[in-house]
Amino acid sequence: MKLEIRHVPSQRLRKSIAESNAYKCAFPGCTQELLIDEAFIGEIASIEALNSNGPRYNAKTDNSVLNSEENYLLLCPNHHRIIDRQPEIYTAEWLKKARADHLGKIKSILNGGNSAQKFSLASQIELSLSDAMQVWKGENDNNVEEFWQELFDRCPSVISQMFPRSMIKYGSKCYVGGKSIQNTHGNLVDFVYASTSTNNIVLVEIKTPTTALIGKKYRQNSYSMSDELSGSIVQVLNYRDSLIKEYYSLSRPGQEAPFSAFSPKCVVISGNVSLELDTPIKLKSFELFRSALAGVDVVGYDELFEKVQCVLDVAK
Repeated sequence: MKLEIRHVPSQRLRKSIAESNAYKCAFPGCTQELLIDEAFIGEIASIEALNSNGPRYNAKTDNSVLNSEENYLLLCPNHHRIIDRQPEIYTAEWLKKARADHLGKIKSILNGGNSAQKFSLASQIELSLSDAMQVWKGENDNNVEEFWQELFDRCPSVISQMFPRSMIKYGSKCYVGGKSIQNTHGNLVDFVYASTSTNNIVLVEIKTPTTALIGKKYRQNSYSMSDELSGSIVQVLNYRDSLIKEYYSLSRPGQEAPFSAFSPKCVVISGNVSLELDTPIKLKSFELFRSALAGVDVVGYDELFEKVQCVLDVAK
């Protein structure tokens, strides 16, 4: 029995693949960062195996193609195992498209639609409203929540446009209580904004522009809201409840609290209103629903960036 030697990409090729993938998993929808505190946890996966006993092996493919960067994609360990265990689902064609889509997204982000406006995944430079608007125009179908978390982190003034009073970002991924006696299950809200005059805070929960707003049709003249939207509202209300109950314990002992929590407002940023509400019945159902909410504002991504565009137009 002939023993086949397992081919491993060279260190130079591995580095090139990792850098071209921006150290992010190429599996659609995965948000795993693969470079953590300078430790690389990613895995280089073959689209077509180099050995006959590997997944998606194709004897007709030339070795020069198999050993090229085009035959590899960067994955987290979990998704590497998934694609190799189910090659009948994750075919070579499927993986090639996933690779092309991933690299296309990265190229679009790095270019930002404008060579003068770069949105680098590796950079921590703050973005202007104009930069953020360019990102929105090029990425309004991006379904990765962490992508929008980073954008709002680097351009806090986008979310500030929603508030009638002057507000600044107090923090992101903020702990708002809720841990058990075992010090687990703590609540982390996406963003906290605070009034510049009273320090009273607003809790902001974000989803993505592709998150569904509308659920099933209910009889002839109404629609229910989606599970994603309803769940987001309950989630942010739960965060507010935990924060109010543990407000004093979250402050530093012996010091005045750095923020106020006087019946804090909650905001959910989710979906694309103009794109999804394509019938009068859907529009009416959605507006009746969100206008009846107490203490929670629901804002579509398109509505948020429409306001940003208005600010930019006035500033011209």
